[in-house]
Amino acid sequence: MSTIGKVFVVINLAFAALFVGAAASLIGTSEGWRAQTEELQAELATTIVTKDGDIASLQSNVDQLENERDRVKASRTQVETDRDALVADLATEQAQNADLRERLTGIEGRLGDLEGTNRAQATRITDLNRETRDLRTQRDDAQDSKAAADRAATASKDSEAMAKGRASDLAIELARANDRAGELDAQLATVASLYKIDLNSINAQPDQSGLVLTAAYSGVVPIVVINIGRSDGVRPGYSYDVYRGSIYKGRIRIETVGDRQAGATIAMGANARIEAGDRVVTRL
Repeated sequence: MSTIGKVFVVINLAFAALFVGAAASLIGTSEGWRAQTEELQAELATTIVTKDGDIASLQSNVDQLENERDRVKASRTQVETDRDALVADLATEQAQNADLRERLTGIEGRLGDLEGTNRAQATRITDLNRETRDLRTQRDDAQDSKAAADRAATASKDSEAMAKGRASDLAIELARANDRAGELDAQLATVASLYKIDLNSINAQPDQSGLVLTAAYSGVVPIVVINIGRSDGVRPGYSYDVYRGSIYKGRIRIETVGDRQAGATIAMGANARIEAGDRVVTRL
């Protein structure tokens, strides 16, 4: 082999060794890049998943915002519609207020006229009331005078009638009293003759006291029986006052006398009925 051939062989071997080294280096570098590529792909996948979730969340928010926008738009439309209606109502109200203000001005003018008229009428009414009061006072005075005169006339007539009636009643009572006195005198004379009583000694009544045994109101003349009699010095015609404690019940007059008891009639009654147990004392 020639020298040039050997040089070319050495050069080829050098290039081959260089190529093998470069290939080995490239293979190592390729493995590093592959690992980095896989790691980056994993990170990319994770990032894509995260981004997809964020995109989905953002899309949901976008949908909600679009819905809210549509709702707000509808609300704005309704508000604008209501505003237009209120503007129309306001225009109507303003027109009505202007009309009412004009009418109020007219009414105020008429009220001013009425106030003037009312003041004049009030003055006239005051004058009429004063005149009416004066007339009523005069009428009342006249009526009072007439009533007083009528009362005086009626009282005079009544007094005259009462006087005549009282005189007639007194005359009748006097006649009855006289008749009763005559009857009592006759009865007393009969009793005095029957019991041989001296009428002249009847008024000589001693101090005596006793109790009511019975009191009968069933007959025409009430009869009272007391527990003292002839043996106690009781005589027909004696009178006794009747008491129940401090209550005065009237006066009795002895009509018949027994040995231990006496019968009496009520000579003067009081507000209370005489009953058994009441005390009788000598008339003062």
